[in-house]
Amino acid sequence: MKKVKLLFKALLSLWIVYNIFVMLVMPNVGAYFGRVTANVVTPYANTVGLNAGWNFFSPEPAHPMYLKYTVYYPESENLEGETSQEEREPVEGFFPIQNDKRNIPNITHKREWALMRYMVLDAKRLRLLMGPWLCRQYPGAASIDMEHVIETIPFLDQAVRFQDESVKDLSKEVQSVRESVSCQGGMDEESL
Repeated sequence: MKKVKLLFKALLSLWIVYNIFVMLVMPNVGAYFGRVTANVVTPYANTVGLNAGWNFFSPEPAHPMYLKYTVYYPESENLEGETSQEEREPVEGFFPIQNDKRNIPNITHKREWALMRYMVLDAKRLRLLMGPWLCRQYPGAASIDMEHVIETIPFLDQAVRFQDESVKDLSKEVQSVRESVSCQGGMDEESL
């Protein structure tokens, strides 16, 4: 019985040390040591929810995500069948709206980022939910092309190594999902 208790204590101690090791490695898993130990650490960290990177502890922890969209209007023809000079140019927009004040924390901005995370989980959501909403925002639009963009946050070792550069300059834009939706005549059954 004494050997069983000793074995249990040893296994429990190893498990606690392993958890502490995972908690120390995961915030900077992109660094060299984190990449070397990723095969041992990452699967367990993902399973138990210890997979937060260093940006988790920053004031704005989420990767900035937004939807870049282009609204196209139909070509108008006059009585002679020629394209009108008053053709509307495509309109480019962003959701959430991009402006100089977007880094100021506010609850609406965080909710819009959460919406972008929800949309990227399934590309159909852009076509079925966001597309029709955008069509209502731009009356007369023929179609809308949407592109989900994620601004990556640099690894901690990059941020430390390039301290003279802003984190915004070190980040990269990654386009993850693209969808198009037709605003004319409602939605067809194929898109469902």
